[in-house]
This record gives sequence, C-alpha cells and structure tokens, in this order.
Amino acid sequence: MKGMQAYAAVMAIILGAFVYAEYHRPPKVDWRVTLSRFDRIPYGTWVLHQRLTDLFQTPATPVRTTFFDHLRHRDAHGEAYVVITRELKTGTADEAELLRYAARGNTVLLAAETFSETLADTLGFITDTRFSLDASDSTALRLVNPAFGPPHDYPMPRQTADTHFDTLDTRRSVVLGTTHRGRPDFIRIAVGRGQVLLHTAPRAFSNIAILRGEGHRYAEQALSYLPPRPAAMFWDDYYTIGLGGPTTPLRVILTRDNLRYAYRTALLAVALLLLFRSRRRQRAIPVIEPPRNTSLDFVDTVAQLYIDRADHRDIALKKIGFLLDQVRQRFGLPTGLLDEAFVRNLATRSGTDPREVRDLVRLIHDTRAARTLVAPELLRLSHTLDDFQTKIAP
Repeated sequence: MKGMQAYAAVMAIILGAFVYAEYHRPPKVDWRVTLSRFDRIPYGTWVLHQRLTDLFQTPATPVRTTFFDHLRHRDAHGEAYVVITRELKTGTADEAELLRYAARGNTVLLAAETFSETLADTLGFITDTRFSLDASDSTALRLVNPAFGPPHDYPMPRQTADTHFDTLDTRRSVVLGTTHRGRPDFIRIAVGRGQVLLHTAPRAFSNIAILRGEGHRYAEQALSYLPPRPAAMFWDDYYTIGLGGPTTPLRVILTRDNLRYAYRTALLAVALLLLFRSRRRQRAIPVIEPPRNTSLDFVDTVAQLYIDRADHRDIALKKIGFLLDQVRQRFGLPTGLLDEAFVRNLATRSGTDPREVRDLVRLIHDTRAARTLVAPELLRLSHTLDDFQTKIAP
C-alpha cells in the first residue's frame, strides 16, 4: 500500500507540473492569412470590422452570398460594399451585377491580391506581384491625396508580397495610393454615378497592420473614400470565408489547438466507451449437445445379435409380423387367418394384384412352416416384403 501511495503521489506531482507548464505557456501565434472578421489572429480583420460603426455611424451588415444573389433586387443608392479577401474569384454574372450596383450611385471597395481575369478586362487593369525572400525586406504603402498631408509611408509586415497595378485605363482610373516604390496599388474607377475602389494590399486592413504603429491612420484614410454616412454598408463574407464559414458553434473549438485536441480526445473516449460497452457482458453460454437418439443404437445392437446368432427364421418372423401390423393399422383387416378372403380384401383395399397378394401369403405360410431358413431364403423374403410394403405405403 505504501508503494502505491508513493506512486500516486509522484504521478500527481508530474500531472500538476504539466498542467502548470501548459497554463503558463505563451500561446502559439496563428499566422494564417484569413482576413476574416471573426478572427483576432494577426491576419484577421476583427479590429477593422469592429471599428466600422465608429467610422461611419452605420453598422456593417454581413453578406454570405454572391454579388448576383445579393444585389440583383437592390435599387438603392448611396450605399457601400466592402470586400477584403486574398483572391476575388467572381463570375461574369456577379461582376455585371456588381457594376450595375455601382453605377446606380454606390461605392464598392474591392481589396484583393488577385482579381478574376474577366473583371480585370472589364475595368481595364493588369496586376503584377513582386516577391522577396529577404527577411529584412518589407513593403510600405502611401496615399497620394494632398488632403492627407505630406506623403507618409506605412510599413507592412515583413515578407509581404508587393502587388500593384502594372497596367491601368488612365482615362477612367485615378491613382489613390502607391507602394513606397511608386507603383500604384490603390485606384478609383468611376462607374456611372458610383465608383469602384480597387486595392491590391488587403493585408493593410488586417489586425496586425492596423494595431502596429500608425497603420490605423492608413486604414482610416483609405476608407475615407467611402461615403461618410452610407445609407447601408455591407461586409462580404462569401468571397472571404465562403459558404463554409463560421456556421457551426464548434468553430471556436476547432480553431484553437488545445480545445480541438480536447474535443477529439473526448470523441475518441466516447467511441472507445461505446466499443467496449457494446460487447456482451454476461458469461458465455456453454454449448449443450442435443440428446442422442439411443433407440437407433438399441436397434443396431439387437440387429447385430440376430446376425451373430444367424437365426434367420426368427428374423423372418419379425419382418412378417411388422408387415401384418401395418396391414392391420392401414386397412383395418384382421391378420389372424390368412385365407382366400384375406387375400381378396387386402388386394381390394390396397389396390394391388390379387395374384401378388396370394404369392405373398403363400410365402408367409411356407416361412412359418419351415423349421430353419438359410440366408438366401431370408434375403428373398425380405425383398418381397419390402416391395409390397412400399406399394401399400400411404
């Protein structure tokens, strides 16, 4: 018992130390670029989404459908539509509905690193990306509007892709911002009575970019091109996180390592419990052999005794008695006197030939009269009795 107590104490100390270390371990930083309003990780957009109401006094309505499905029945104007994603993959129907929406007097902000080719052809621009593997290299963004004061560079996190507009339709495009190398990355294209704002650095609106240094100033100034008090503001979720976004209450658990591991461990424990509890818990039922039919063994034993004694006449009389017993039970005929009347009655009731019945009766009389029988005579009598027994069987 003392040994078990010492063992339990050691295990408790080890478990306590493990829990203490896990509790005080610094959280692991998730560097995934999701740009989701639900994520507070560095490259989520939770901060910006929370600040939109303060900036515009209009709450942002989440949208989780395509441009076509959401905008085809809207005829309002003076609204704003914000899309911040890494890849903007749209179809021609979505793009046509989006441009009609902008032409009615609305503003659309599309911040993405890559755009669909059809949208680029329609609006007349081509983007290019410059990559750098140098850990010390970083991209800085600036806004060119003099109303914002002297040009100021807002550095982005290191090893951020430098995506910019390589070709523009200068007749209808106005450059609003550039990279620190002078390449345009933020433009405005007039569409009817409205406008489309295109930005190639969506990470500039992420949590880490806004909370570091003066990044919040860049985001505020860039968003100032939206209507100051829009009639309605829409925040896109479809092109950012898709239909498979945070639709389940388990998302909070599945996006955090410790909770995810605990959830999977609980599922495994339940599965093992079901597996072992589903097994039969009672003792195995022993296999009981069915009772043997010993009457057949008795018959075999008696037959073997007759064979050993070679008493053929006794065997013949037994077979004759068995046949006559069947005649009595089947046809109700008395068998005490085997005369001509018996022959006629048995032939009539059994439907057999009277001559065959007469020969059978004669053979029975001869067997009874004989003192002994040899094996061939017994065999002949047995075959005759068996044949007749087969004919009168029901």
